[in-house]
Amino acid sequence: MKRNLLALAVSAAMTASLLGGCGGSNQKTAESTVKQEETTKAPESDGKSEEAEPAEAGQLDLSGQEISILGSYHEDMVKRLAEMFEERTGCKVSYLRMPTGEAVAKMTAEKDNPSVNVYLGGTVDGHENLVQQGLLVPYKSSTEAEIPSEYLDPNGVWKSQYIETLSIGVNTERWKKEFADSGLEMPTTLEELINPAFKGEIITPDPSSSGTGYTFISSVLEYMGEEKGWEYLEQFNEQVGQYTSSGYTPAEKTGLGEYLICVNFLADQLIVKTSGYPMSSTVYEGAGWTMVPVSMVAGSEDNQAAQAFVDFCLTKDALDALVELANCVAVRDDCIAPEGGSKLSELNFNREYDPIAAASVKSETVDKFAAMMP
Repeated sequence: MKRNLLALAVSAAMTASLLGGCGGSNQKTAESTVKQEETTKAPESDGKSEEAEPAEAGQLDLSGQEISILGSYHEDMVKRLAEMFEERTGCKVSYLRMPTGEAVAKMTAEKDNPSVNVYLGGTVDGHENLVQQGLLVPYKSSTEAEIPSEYLDPNGVWKSQYIETLSIGVNTERWKKEFADSGLEMPTTLEELINPAFKGEIITPDPSSSGTGYTFISSVLEYMGEEKGWEYLEQFNEQVGQYTSSGYTPAEKTGLGEYLICVNFLADQLIVKTSGYPMSSTVYEGAGWTMVPVSMVAGSEDNQAAQAFVDFCLTKDALDALVELANCVAVRDDCIAPEGGSKLSELNFNREYDPIAAASVKSETVDKFAAMMP
């Protein structure tokens, strides 16, 4: 009983830390954020001023206009951008936060009468799905010239704000207590994760419900090749103690010590680490990654306020705000680095991995992996 009460206390403390601080520690857990499905008006501005931006990047007077945005990154990130845009332009912004899969399903169901003007966040495969359905459309943003071309859709639809890279996270406190005298090195490679000593001690997202999880299995297949990749995934599957529905939960549970090792996006691990929990992170050789874009919804391409919002989302101020909240890695090189992390130009990850190509075979890959899961 005491152990259960202690676990509840630690979990409550961690939640307070993640929600109550500033910068990355403001991040809400994915499990709680997933439930945020009510359309919300951005609160009134607190009066704080922001550094001036060109008119086309969010300084237009749009008083009296309204837009609705759908976001698939954490709710406080969507809220921050909505507040900043309202303050700069006077345009009222309604926002809704949903996971990528649910957002795609919502927009597909509403294809004949879209309820939102702009879709932002989520993994790029979700945007590609909507592009193929004709639900997202090209828009030439006045600020996309600041985004490296490799992070822009060649067809002009989605524009990346930041990237997410996979990482191996280890609870350093548990490692010292349980493995300090084992002669083992802390795992930093894919091969080391399948050491029998770690069986049942790995937590990672479910590829069928999480874009993070799919990025892992698809990048393994790209890095190792189909035959060796599937052999590896079968071995890795035997090591996993829990698959989660969200991408953030593995880092949270590893930080709390419920599991020794997690494999998920680096930004989530950095949120846990900068909140004071014992976490070591390694972007391993062959690590997959994805882009997190913003896109114009079909039917809104001539909406002046929607255009201005997309322009604003690609500015340094907007991306710096996201980095401060979520420790993500902005694609603009003039943006700040995440706390405890590196800027994009300094980050070591598998740049040969193609998240767009991976998106094209997602359905069959997920089905095959699901067949081997418990």
